[in-house]
Amino acid sequence: MIAEPDSTTTTTTPASAASSEASPLSATELYQLTLYKWRYSLEAYGFESGEVRQLMFLKWLYTSRYLPS
Repeated sequence: MIAEPDSTTTTTTPASAASSEASPLSATELYQLTLYKWRYSLEAYGFESGEVRQLMFLKWLYTSRYLPS
């Protein structure tokens, strides 16, 4: 199944279950999954791979505080 660009992929879980269980993903794995989701979303919107690479680099510059806001 391919998600539409404007669709959400969040799921809801009961608060009691979410608070009692530890996350199965490490912080590094969660970060890598987030990057993959961003890349997939940009490609779904029709950006080419070179454009996606540039946009991901700009996002890295911005979050690293090398690029002023």
